[in-house]
Amino acid sequence: MTQKILEIFKPKCLYRVDEGPLGENVYVVVVNEGTDVEKKFVEFYNQVGTEPALIVVTEEEFAQIEPLFGKGERLF
Repeated sequence: MTQKILEIFKPKCLYRVDEGPLGENVYVVVVNEGTDVEKKFVEFYNQVGTEPALIVVTEEEFAQIEPLFGKGERLF
């Protein structure tokens, strides 16, 4: 899963949150401003075929939600 997220979204960084206010087993993908997120979601779901919980944000948005992280780790 992680490899596909990296391949398709080409994120600045990637986190996996195991539990907390954002939910359980959630991937937080930080992308560059101007990334066509809708197109990336379609490509991702067409290739993966499942729907893991993804939150895709810019760096600015990430700064606002980072305090909500519970238990988890930075993957990239």
